[in-house]
Amino acid sequence: MKKQYTLITGASMGIGRALAEECAQRGRNVLMVALDGPELHLAASEIAQKYGVEAHPFGIDLTAVDAPLQVYTWSQDNGYNVDMLINNAGFGLGDIMDKVPIGVYQKMLRLNNQVMFELTYHFLPHLKQLDKAYILNSSSMEGLMPMPFKAAYTATKHFVTAFSLSLREELAETGVSVSALCPGPVVTNEDGLKRIQRSGRKAKLVVMYPHQVAPIAINGLFNGKRIIIPGVMNQLMIVLNNALPLGLRMKLLRKIGKGIIPKEEG
Repeated sequence: MKKQYTLITGASMGIGRALAEECAQRGRNVLMVALDGPELHLAASEIAQKYGVEAHPFGIDLTAVDAPLQVYTWSQDNGYNVDMLINNAGFGLGDIMDKVPIGVYQKMLRLNNQVMFELTYHFLPHLKQLDKAYILNSSSMEGLMPMPFKAAYTATKHFVTAFSLSLREELAETGVSVSALCPGPVVTNEDGLKRIQRSGRKAKLVVMYPHQVAPIAINGLFNGKRIIIPGVMNQLMIVLNNALPLGLRMKLLRKIGKGIIPKEEG
């Protein structure tokens, strides 16, 4: 039987690295894809040494033309039998829409949506040949609710959620299970911490850390959950949000979103 591998994008830090560690802890070999740099190679080395699994790094700018195809080709050329694809790479920001350079939005749309779609497209024929395979797409709670002042980001995450749910049903008669991970605020870097701090005390009630999100994500994936929302408070927020009339819901979300806008200095 061929060795099996989990391929994770955005795996050098944050939720991606935590997911790689969680998989390795369960004895799974990992393929770690992220921007090339010392963080990626160090993370792979540490995971391999700590958990006694194979951890192979592949440094690449996923927003480059044909980068997803290069990732697929790399895995095939090296004989890595990928049975779990975790599309985690992505980024977001909050601000008044036209204050952000268009190039930033173009990169966000490319990374959050096109890269995820293309990687899934390339790996899918292989995954469908397996008795059991998994796809986990990293969305967000904002992929379940439209957040003002994060219009582009929340739109990309709605795409991820809808794509995951639709593809899951399309693959219902195969061995491929698709799940969408929809975490709330997760502290992954200094910028993220500052955004949460700007959002006030309520945001701190639902904030989580990557090492808390990862086991919930992988358990949910293996249990075949459509939508994985880490944290009881976050799950409750989604229920309450869906219960409100749309007009009231959007007013509340606007108030929350407004707190995300960076304050101008001076």
